[in-house]
Amino acid sequence: MTHRLARTASAAILLLPAVCHAVDSGSTAYRSGKAAGYVLGGLLLFFLARRLLGGLAWARWLIVPAIAIALFRLHPFGAAGSGDLDADKIHALAAGVRADEVLMYSTTECVYCAQAKGWLSQNGFAFTECNMSVSPACVQDFTRFGGTGTPYLVVRGRHMKDGFDSDQFLALLSP
Repeated sequence: MTHRLARTASAAILLLPAVCHAVDSGSTAYRSGKAAGYVLGGLLLFFLARRLLGGLAWARWLIVPAIAIALFRLHPFGAAGSGDLDADKIHALAAGVRADEVLMYSTTECVYCAQAKGWLSQNGFAFTECNMSVSPACVQDFTRFGGTGTPYLVVRGRHMKDGFDSDQFLALLSP
């Protein structure tokens, strides 16, 4: 019976960030499906910890909360993002952004690049595109930055290396 309680508590701790996002139906994580990813990730981590630390129940009690805290810090509940800004606030923020402040490295065939460009344009953000399918100079810059995938954005000198995320983009622009 004690093992069942320990497993349930461990799973609950890992799922806490996902549950918080799932409850907040207005959050970007909920609308984009990230909350479901947190749930699956939490379960996967729980079963992985259980498998690797099978006979070391005490170690699970140390590692599981550490993983849960790390997940929660990656995308905290109630963090400022596009889910917390209405369209007028996003457009007002966009009005203060010059094209030379947002540089997007893309390729012609990149679907995610097209989605990012669509979001930026729809919300009125000016940006400069550096298409690596057309310009060898763009490829050289991209390689120098250590880029591995597109879209790769440089927002006011700060790099978005993991693709386009509207929450991260707005956070980089917010004062």
